[in-house]
Amino acid sequence: MSALASYSDPILSVLIMAGFAQLVWFSVMLFRRGVPASAIQHAAPPILGIWILLWPVYNDSRWLWLAWSAFILITILARFYAHPFWKQLRIAWTARTDDPTYQNTSNLLPMFHLSLALFVAGFWFQAIPEFGFGLALCLCLAMPAAYWLDRTEHLKLGFPAHPEQTLAGHIVFIIASALLLCWALHVYHGTPWQPLLIATVITAMVGSSIRAISPGEWHLPATMLGMGVTMWLL
Repeated sequence: MSALASYSDPILSVLIMAGFAQLVWFSVMLFRRGVPASAIQHAAPPILGIWILLWPVYNDSRWLWLAWSAFILITILARFYAHPFWKQLRIAWTARTDDPTYQNTSNLLPMFHLSLALFVAGFWFQAIPEFGFGLALCLCLAMPAAYWLDRTEHLKLGFPAHPEQTLAGHIVFIIASALLLCWALHVYHGTPWQPLLIATVITAMVGSSIRAISPGEWHLPATMLGMGVTMWLL
């Protein structure tokens, strides 16, 4: 049994990297069929959430950096490799037409801000696994949920950095993040949910505020950092 456990992390990493390859393929195929790049970009985090759900399975959490490095390698190829396939991936993972405040970051790697946010969540996971696990789930599930609700354009809040954000999007982000953080703590410690709700709601509200005021896609890593610090202080 111990011998099998010693191979579980490498096997898991190989499976995750195969999943990344499928994400790349689907991104390019969807782009070729006319799916907006912004929709492809915001559909990617929930798919990466499958990997996040496997974080507690790692026997040695340092193995998750191999998968993260593989994701970074993909973005480097998309940024610098001249093959048409990688050019299309770069456009699919970089172009934005739905956000008038979006700053041109073509000099950065595609998915740079998401990669940086995953790095921040992974850093918290190394230090305090239950925090990093919950934060990564918020990044991959709560953030996209808020984005898609913002697309309804009902009750826009008019924040200078993100005028497209809506009240419904922020409420859903707070509720989803609080529940995901509670669940992460419950997974690691078996703690009842009710005593955790106050702390996780406060953390989610901090994250929602950072999401509103941070410019462009920088709100992704900034939110992960701010929520992690808030959880640690609480």
